[in-house]
Amino acid sequence: MIYRVDEIQRLARIALDMNERSESLVSQNDPATLTVDEIILSKIEQAARVVESNAPVWLLDSGKPLSGSITFAKQIGIGRGRMQLPDDFMRLITFKMSDWERAVTQPILESDPDYLLQSSRFSGLRGNPQKPVVAIISEPTGLVLEFWSCNGGASVVLQRGRYLPIPRIRNEGIEICEKLKEAVIIQTAYLSALTLDANEAAQVLLSQCKDLMK
Repeated sequence: MIYRVDEIQRLARIALDMNERSESLVSQNDPATLTVDEIILSKIEQAARVVESNAPVWLLDSGKPLSGSITFAKQIGIGRGRMQLPDDFMRLITFKMSDWERAVTQPILESDPDYLLQSSRFSGLRGNPQKPVVAIISEPTGLVLEFWSCNGGASVVLQRGRYLPIPRIRNEGIEICEKLKEAVIIQTAYLSALTLDANEAAQVLLSQCKDLMK
């Protein structure tokens, strides 16, 4: 859902308990001094990214569809497959090939020990339609999704694939998962409090944010 940035700023100021709009941090006569509103604005995207990257999947919105082409290492619809991810990809919500028995919501990374197992010559250690595995890897072309594996042959298609994009401020608004709006506001206030050296208040806000993400 898209929320107005000025509304997030207002609510973050309330969380910070600073009601005088654009209160100066040091001196109102210093043109280089950031105002509270400017600090809050600078933290909104970062706060949304932190919250949405770490929240449980059931608090996420439906996201955007994955629509890239899929290639297979050997025969079409058999074994390992891969897909180039869009530039705004931040987090996988769900991925399921048509011959899989279940979807994957938690991908692994290249650094995960399970990633090495996917190259094992023993098929029982690799992902399969009954227990599929999805990995997000980084290549010169960008992020790539790899998956193991398919057995269905040429009839196999992507049945369900959705992702959460990187949150960006556009046209004075930002898209945030509806169930995570309050957590993003509190996280914005937390990051702003750190910048303001209000460390005690920041820790209280951080605790509140974590509670909202449970």
